[in-house]
Amino acid sequence: MIFLFFVVMAKQLYFVTIDRQKLISYAQAQRNEVVKVSNPRGEILDKDGVILAFSIPSYSLYIQPALIKNNEIRKELYEDLSKIKGMPIENLKKIFDKKAPFTWVYRKMPIDMEKSVREILTKFPNQGIGLIKEEKRVYPYKDLAEPLLGFVGTDNQGLEGIEKFYNSYLGSISKKENIEFDASGRIVNIDKLESLVQSSSIKLKLTIDSKLQGLSERLLDECVKKYNATRGTVIVVNVKTGAILTLAQTPRVDPDKFYDFPEEDYRIFSRDFLYEPGSIMKPIVFSILLDNKIISKDTTVNIGKYLQVADARIFDAEDGMGLSGPSSIRDILRYSSNIGAGTLALKAPRKEYFDLLNKYLCDDEKYLFSENFLKGYVHLPDYKGPVEQATSAFGQGISLSFLNIIAYYSAIANGGEIVPLKIIDDDVGTPVRLFSKSNADFIRSCLVSVVDNGTGENAKINGVEVAGKTGTAQKPSKLGGYIPGEYVASFVGFFPANDPEYVIGVLVDNPIGIHWGGSVAAPLFREIAIAVMSMGK
Repeated sequence: MIFLFFVVMAKQLYFVTIDRQKLISYAQAQRNEVVKVSNPRGEILDKDGVILAFSIPSYSLYIQPALIKNNEIRKELYEDLSKIKGMPIENLKKIFDKKAPFTWVYRKMPIDMEKSVREILTKFPNQGIGLIKEEKRVYPYKDLAEPLLGFVGTDNQGLEGIEKFYNSYLGSISKKENIEFDASGRIVNIDKLESLVQSSSIKLKLTIDSKLQGLSERLLDECVKKYNATRGTVIVVNVKTGAILTLAQTPRVDPDKFYDFPEEDYRIFSRDFLYEPGSIMKPIVFSILLDNKIISKDTTVNIGKYLQVADARIFDAEDGMGLSGPSSIRDILRYSSNIGAGTLALKAPRKEYFDLLNKYLCDDEKYLFSENFLKGYVHLPDYKGPVEQATSAFGQGISLSFLNIIAYYSAIANGGEIVPLKIIDDDVGTPVRLFSKSNADFIRSCLVSVVDNGTGENAKINGVEVAGKTGTAQKPSKLGGYIPGEYVASFVGFFPANDPEYVIGVLVDNPIGIHWGGSVAAPLFREIAIAVMSMGK
């Protein structure tokens, strides 16, 4: 008996002293569980203060399966919830079969679902199932300005677009909070969790004009549908301030159901799509050649049926606008002559030419945008021979993002000086000179000829002088060469030409049938330019 007494005392001493901390930890684990709860997130506004994205309280359904002791109640709850439209039936049974102290059933329910769930829960008080208030992201204009705005995940973190890039400013991702349980296993701190959900004072104001954005998207949708194209984009920039008023594209993503869309649709087409720009590259290359005195404003070249370069022959496009004989820079741009552009490029020593492309298109790219969010891509030819030198002058073998192209046209329109393009309203960029004013003004006057009586006549606006350039680029094949019958049609222009305020770029990817930039993209430019003027931007 004395021996048994000492054994019992020893065990009590062990539990009181040696294993006390372990028991405390065990008890706390029974009373606490870590979950993610959404934090407030800042609003995204357009330039006039129109709200494009904000957050509202939303309720999430949770369950404590271990507290539902009665199998009949468990079955009835399951059956009632499974009748609610949109409830994930396939997951309900797995959730109800869990023995966990806490698990989510449905995060951030739609209002109509929440109403139905509340009605069901009134039948099952104190049964380990209930609602917790969280925060839900709302995009009141659905897919307007998508994928520029981007979207957030269930735990409130930005996944794409503005929401992702400015996530740390708009609001941190959901915090991990402790759920506390009483002795019977029920949650005791729901009020504390819900107090985290409150309105945010943070506001991120964009340069986007929501009215012009919406109109541009509608017109772009119609154009892409008309030509059975794959996708398209429209950009409107105020060249005096660098503000991007419109960055539209189609197809767009529904931010509430982004998981239903292919990931390629999440991308900002004008920034992330690296493509060979075709003839809209000519004014940029000519500006570089002029600034470095490789050609002059009076330079002329003789244009024949083709240009022989090494073993290759370069022809002009078969759009009925061919040139022949002595031709000026103005003529080459007006009729978009590939032969003329290639001949001008070949006037530069080869190494110097590619060094200049690298300087202007790659090294100087940092001056084009006010922040990295907008920064596009550039790829120069891998092999830098005479053929690549000639073809790069009309946008073949060289790849850029469309946003980069728009930035260079903004510099030409603004007398050779660019105000870095911006998407955030309070960004203030320092103007940077990319081209001399004299040469930029000369190229600008040449681009007026393109619209007056050249390939860009469909961009004409009565009473307003417009400058611009068409582009019809073949699409390269991964196997080498170009894909037969596939093109990118584009037009970039600015107005009023004597003192430009706005640059508008239109790009349509793979139009079927008619594929010329002057026929597909220029008319859309005209419609949007008229809208800009009518809105008094």
